[in-house]
Amino acid sequence: MNNNTIPNNITLSEWNMEITTSLLPNIIILSVYLVLGICGNVFVLMVYAFQMKKVSDERHFIPILAFFDMIATLYLGVHYIVQCFYQTTFSNNILCKTLVFFVANTTYYSVFILFIIAIQRYMKLCMLQKPSMSILMRRTALFLAILLSALFALPLPFIYGTIKYQSTDYGISGMRCGRLKEGSGVIMTLYSIGFGMYVFVLVTTLIVIYSKILKTVFRNLKEHKSDTTGSTKEIEKTDGDGSRPDIGCKEIEVSIISAKAAKQAMIPETSTDSVGQHVSRSPVANTVESALSGKRRTRNEITRKITIMFFIITTVFVLCYIPKVTILCLEGIYDGFWENLSSSLRPAVTFLYHIFIINNIVNPLIYAFMDIEFRDNAVIFLKRMFNSCMK
Repeated sequence: MNNNTIPNNITLSEWNMEITTSLLPNIIILSVYLVLGICGNVFVLMVYAFQMKKVSDERHFIPILAFFDMIATLYLGVHYIVQCFYQTTFSNNILCKTLVFFVANTTYYSVFILFIIAIQRYMKLCMLQKPSMSILMRRTALFLAILLSALFALPLPFIYGTIKYQSTDYGISGMRCGRLKEGSGVIMTLYSIGFGMYVFVLVTTLIVIYSKILKTVFRNLKEHKSDTTGSTKEIEKTDGDGSRPDIGCKEIEVSIISAKAAKQAMIPETSTDSVGQHVSRSPVANTVESALSGKRRTRNEITRKITIMFFIITTVFVLCYIPKVTILCLEGIYDGFWENLSSSLRPAVTFLYHIFIINNIVNPLIYAFMDIEFRDNAVIFLKRMFNSCMK
């Protein structure tokens, strides 16, 4: 900016309004985040509360994740919108430290829950010889997630507070809530090192866990494809024309529902005679076995799809946090990082700084696209709501 065009009598409030005006696109984007995040996650919770009342083991953490995503979106959205209006006039140090603590706290909730989900998927798919995560283990893990979130957020009030915000153009200074520049140097250094190690260990661990999980998933898919191909060829070989035996629907239904009757139907037909010749199974027994095998395949297919869904959710989380972590590092390396940003560059950097909130917004969209059961129940729930409103 040319020095001749710089007003010498600009007030602090006018300077603050100038920055707020430049951040107007960010305020609009944050408002959109707020609406989408709250509506999407509340809708997920309502579907699980009123339509999918019995949550299966596969989907145990989905409503929990939706609840914490809703809280995070609400708090982070409101916090950063308010911060945009007080860029140079934020003077309450205690309030600043409190707000920053809860920013970190709500952020860590979702992070640790995603980590718990990764461990649960690993136990379910890669440790078949051991029991899956019990209810007690899940509750203990969630309690530890809440506790660790608070512990990881505790150093933030010693690192952030109200700081002097100097304008090199106008020659005036204000106060903003940001990273402290002096004092508590040891704490800042230790926290920066600890935070960097935490991010590295977390991302590396998630990559290793999901690499093993996806390897198992694709191996099972390959084996399933081979088994299906072999079964099809065997049927064609046995049945020549490919036609199915004529079996009464009622007989099949009774055999499938009653496991005991199915067992009795299969055992006599699979015994060997006195000469040692194997007797072929009855059509009903074959149908029952096929039905049970089909149910197992369906359960395995659901497990695979939900696992891939959680993998995508975790990938989105990592991608959304890369800009945030990068800016935090730059903020610690370069003194006066925010002060030296131009009016045109500040909105772009601020957008990247806030982009991690998308992590708390997109999950309902991922559920809708990848979880068929959730999508079907969501449609039924919407129809019920619409019919209730029309009455």
